[in-house]
Amino acid sequence: MQYLLDTHTILWYLFGDSRLSENARKIIETNDCYFSYASFWEISIKQSKKKLEFTHNVFEIDEMCRQAGFQKLQVSLSDFNKVRNLPFQENVKHNDPFDRILISQAMNNDMAIITCDERIPLYNVKTVW
Repeated sequence: MQYLLDTHTILWYLFGDSRLSENARKIIETNDCYFSYASFWEISIKQSKKKLEFTHNVFEIDEMCRQAGFQKLQVSLSDFNKVRNLPFQENVKHNDPFDRILISQAMNNDMAIITCDERIPLYNVKTVW
């Protein structure tokens, strides 16, 4: 099994955040894990809104990901097309474009997403935490 890291998972792992579950940490350290530049888009936007406390820029985080052994997963036109066809979940406000592209990438590449986001498992995608 291959794994796609959700944005918070990337940051929590890289910065040693205690919110990262022990199971997630073990999976990350013993399996092939991928990151998406969609997460870097999310990081940049949250930094511009002052919603993230660290000062590392995306170039530094990219290097940290590579040093951690993570592989970059390119966003493809098929991923964007899959987003177009993802349903919006009833009774759940989930319009997060970053989650939607990660969900699409995981579906298209038969990956599980390492995430604690409770909305992502509402889609037909594997998740672990």
